[in-house]
Amino acid sequence: MKILVAAALVLSLSACHGIRLNTSMSPSVDESLRTYKVEEYSIAEIQRYKAESLGKVVSSFCRTWPTQPKPTESLLLGELKYKTQRLGGNGVVVMECVDHRLNTSCSDYLECRALAYRVDFDSL
Repeated sequence: MKILVAAALVLSLSACHGIRLNTSMSPSVDESLRTYKVEEYSIAEIQRYKAESLGKVVSSFCRTWPTQPKPTESLLLGELKYKTQRLGGNGVVVMECVDHRLNTSCSDYLECRALAYRVDFDSL
């Protein structure tokens, strides 16, 4: 019986190999898992390092349906980290998050702006 259960478990796990999950929001799941390499810093912290500014990154979320999650800073931080990583960066400084509504079709709206950096840890 144990062998049968073990075989069923192995088969069910191997059936999931290669599955890619896509959502209506970017980044994809596998790409967002790579953003762990992007650290969040304050302005004071980033000045302690040899860091090259890569430019601004912006993320926003408009909630149009009640079944959608409410926009949160942590949700948008993930996308800011993703965009920073795509620019070749490994550090992000969030400048502001504002919840103004651009139009009436959004029941909840949040936008965060940040600066992307490439931090050189080798020169420390």
